[in-house]
Amino acid sequence: MGVPWIDSIKNTGQLSVFNKAAAWADGFHQAVIDFNQLGLGVKLVAAKDEKSAHVVVLLSIGPGQYNYRGDIASTDSNFKPDRLHGQTSALAHDELKDRFFAAIFLPGKIKGTKKQREVIIVHEFIHAAGMVEHDTVGIMFPQMLESQGGLLEYLPEQGAKPMPPIRVGTNTARIVRGLW
Repeated sequence: MGVPWIDSIKNTGQLSVFNKAAAWADGFHQAVIDFNQLGLGVKLVAAKDEKSAHVVVLLSIGPGQYNYRGDIASTDSNFKPDRLHGQTSALAHDELKDRFFAAIFLPGKIKGTKKQREVIIVHEFIHAAGMVEHDTVGIMFPQMLESQGGLLEYLPEQGAKPMPPIRVGTNTARIVRGLW
């Protein structure tokens, strides 16, 4: 379902994000706006620098790692840099199990459209906010298909249109709001 952030971060209602994925900057900026308009109980704010960020977004040209103060956030060994997807790797406190950092890895060998990049980044922001599972509706559907320059769930509800605009399933909203 979900993994909360440590209280010192959760109590602020904000996650600071830093973008190291310059090639996806247009999608990143719009994704921050989109995420903040979803009403999930947490807002994204720009980190003043990489070291102060709770979430760092970066490109990966294969399986990747990010060193956060000696702890390593990494992709799965089969991360594909040439597919429209991303992967969030969160670091959690050993005893509390609550998150204290997340790295979002984006594919470094594919560009997609601005709209597609935006959808993928919002999906990963929701994972970074604490949602572990996927949903059967909207942005958190596990697999998307390219459609009209955006992305659409492989099994869309009748009348669903490609995202953006972002659609959030009720299960996604309930889980993330419950974490924050």
